[in-house]
Amino acid sequence: MMLAILFWFYKDFDVCENRLAGLRARNPGVPIYGLYGGEAAQALEAERRLRQWLDDFYAFTEPRSAHWKWQHGDRVIAAWHRDCGAELPWDSLVIVQWDMLLLAPLERLFATLKPGHALFSGLRPEREVAGWWGWLNDSDPDKRTDRDAFRTYLKDQHGYQGELLCCLFIVVCLPRRFLTLYVSEGPPEVGFLEYKLPTLARVYGIPFCEDHPYRPWWASNPETRHAPARARLLNAVGEDVSFDTILAEMARPDGGRIVHPYRKLFPNRLKTGLPAGLLARMRRLCGRVS
Repeated sequence: MMLAILFWFYKDFDVCENRLAGLRARNPGVPIYGLYGGEAAQALEAERRLRQWLDDFYAFTEPRSAHWKWQHGDRVIAAWHRDCGAELPWDSLVIVQWDMLLLAPLERLFATLKPGHALFSGLRPEREVAGWWGWLNDSDPDKRTDRDAFRTYLKDQHGYQGELLCCLFIVVCLPRRFLTLYVSEGPPEVGFLEYKLPTLARVYGIPFCEDHPYRPWWASNPETRHAPARARLLNAVGEDVSFDTILAEMARPDGGRIVHPYRKLFPNRLKTGLPAGLLARMRRLCGRVS
């Protein structure tokens, strides 16, 4: 199985270059394809700054708002596959957002991923989250209308009236077959990618990889609202993981090796294990813990 990285970014090119340098160092020989989704006027600058790190560069230039591209990121990814990704070499695509840290090689991070399987962090059925997750409950009339329109789409297009599946779109791997089917039917402009993609994967008969350690923090879940820092290594609410929390994980043999979000430059040459532990100790002694 050939893994490839789809590096999805839209701003902060200094941080993006830092991330790409780390990805290259840890994954020699793994293709990295760039998906730029920022302001169209900055596309040339994005390519100029980052092209040296990428095996291919694609800019999504449809006149859409930043909010639309966030809510319908699945359509941005589908456009990439339609316009160039289908012709590039890969079997399974690891979606790496610009504000993520991957602190180990892909072959270790996704050792349990089988050919043709999809991975969605936080995959769970609708019934487990509908009482408190804003995208599926009835607290927001616009989101409710959009959700119901997606249910209608599933029924009309696929005869599916079962339960929705949902995830937190942080650690995601998509097999080629999924994107091929998704693009061929024309991605619907209804729904939200965090329940749209896993539900359609079920509809398509795509098997799920669930044997992995990527358990994200659901901030709106009343039972985990006050979870400790270590349980928030993967969060979707824009709460940056602190550098010292990352160091502590790197020092542990079983520590987390994917972090989201972290929107600062990172010392890519720092090794896990003893080097990270020594740096963590030095920072405590110097009173620099953050």
